[in-house]
Amino acid sequence: MSTASIVFTQATQQDSQLIDDAAKIWAQAAAQRDHKPLPKDGSGAVAGVERRLALPDARLTVASKGGVAAGFTLCSPHDGYLEIYYVAVAPDFWGQSIASGLLTKMDFFAHKAGFQELRLWVISDNSRAINLYQANGFRNTGQEQADETSGRVEFLLSKTKF
Repeated sequence: MSTASIVFTQATQQDSQLIDDAAKIWAQAAAQRDHKPLPKDGSGAVAGVERRLALPDARLTVASKGGVAAGFTLCSPHDGYLEIYYVAVAPDFWGQSIASGLLTKMDFFAHKAGFQELRLWVISDNSRAINLYQANGFRNTGQEQADETSGRVEFLLSKTKF
């Protein structure tokens, strides 16, 4: 995987453009995943990104390629582990190693910050994401829940070696 042409930027709650970029990426990726029309903007997803970014020590990483926001992750510490709330790549950038690069950045950050575990929830029928996470060392914990918004079943994945 080559991430040489991918630029990673840490955003804060004051970086409104990066937050808007992340929300648009999330809205478009979720629409593509669910076979729905792509939204023109991320206005429907901004509140969710802002809510997670407001958590203590939250970290928003935006990946850009060719000067265009292409993907992002959003995580925060939670009960001794680092929880990843979002991993999303704009559909135009799928298959270009953006998500793997973002996950590698999460590994580095978690290790540097002293976390021994990364966790994330993934929708059970999102085989594309599950395959990506498993290829990057995440394993199914056997725990599942219904997503609070959609009601879809989600699996908890965990990674302890990075």
